[in-house]
Amino acid sequence: MKQFLLLLMTVLGLFASGCSNEDNGDQIVDPEPEEKDIYVTTSDVALFQSPGYITPFEGLPQGDISYTTSNALQVKNSYGFRTYGKWIFDRANAAGDAGLQKYAVSENGSLQDEGFIVDASQYLVVDETTGYYLDENRGTHKIQKFNPGTMQRTGEIDLGSLKTGEYEYEVIGKHVLAAKEGKLYASISYGTNAAQGYGDDQVDYVQFAVVDMATGQLDKTIKFEDLKGIGWGSSANRMWKMGDDGALYFCSTGLGNTAFEKSSVIRIKKGETDFDKSWIFKAYEVQPGASVSTVFVKGGKLYVELPNEPLKGDYSNLSDSYGTGAKWDYYVVDMSTGEVTKISGMPTHHYCYFSDQAITEIDGELYFWVKNKDEKIDGYYVLNEDGTSATQVFNNTHDGYTWGFAKLQ
Repeated sequence: MKQFLLLLMTVLGLFASGCSNEDNGDQIVDPEPEEKDIYVTTSDVALFQSPGYITPFEGLPQGDISYTTSNALQVKNSYGFRTYGKWIFDRANAAGDAGLQKYAVSENGSLQDEGFIVDASQYLVVDETTGYYLDENRGTHKIQKFNPGTMQRTGEIDLGSLKTGEYEYEVIGKHVLAAKEGKLYASISYGTNAAQGYGDDQVDYVQFAVVDMATGQLDKTIKFEDLKGIGWGSSANRMWKMGDDGALYFCSTGLGNTAFEKSSVIRIKKGETDFDKSWIFKAYEVQPGASVSTVFVKGGKLYVELPNEPLKGDYSNLSDSYGTGAKWDYYVVDMSTGEVTKISGMPTHHYCYFSDQAITEIDGELYFWVKNKDEKIDGYYVLNEDGTSATQVFNNTHDGYTWGFAKLQ
């Protein structure tokens, strides 16, 4: 009997213990709130006018949306943004002061100030602790280093050995700062004091300084002959992208003193540190007087935006901001055959200007920005499975312009 009671007590104890653990388990595994993906847009109320808004969204924006939500941050100027991970970077702070501004989305969904570097202009975020920027006040032949995590300057790379003294204005890194496989690529511009490197190229080639990022030492300079101008360093639009083939693709826009004669895309291939002289996409052969300012490369296809009429050297038909502007369309180019196909399903649209995400990839899908004032469209379309048509995802219901769209990772 005693043994039976001991056995019964043991069984009851194990049962009680199991119930207790199960109850505790129910408390522990209470479902936590699902963490939603955060997407961000930047907009202005009218072209080239204040104010602008940076607006975070929980989940992918769909249908008609508004940028004036309770979590939107009003900024003086909206000239696009770039992102890295969960960070947002702008070329000015909310008050409109020039420099490098970092934001993050707080737990309540609003934007919070994460640091500001005064007088920074063109910049590059390589990783969480490594970044570069140009501050012409510190020197036109010096690339500044900073920590994107802390937003503190950490030193500089002196490229004074590249100063020729032959031109009124020389600057390194104003239009392009890019990185690949441990090397930093910085554009070298030779211009005039009047134009300060914007459309005043004094040479008939594109030139980069190649810097070893580990040592901060200049490796060499590289040239691509018979082209003028690369990038356009006045906004968030980098005018270059890393393809899924590991190559860097750069836009030679034709903006400025070339009168849109030879706008092209050139590249530096994976595993190489010089321009690929055997390859060039000549946009001017597809559309004379074209300008390529946005590019994306994926799956052996190159995606670009091209005008439907030749652009005039005085900019008078670059976009609606100059009166009756050219209309633009997106095209896909088969890089193996050279076949060029217009992507259907989207109306003609406005020139991409400041948007670094006019063509962008999110979760494996390609998105395209479309602004058509007459049809009251200002939003994004996603490429369909057929690869040559697109479907609208969301429309920003306002009279202004959406200058960027990204998912924070």
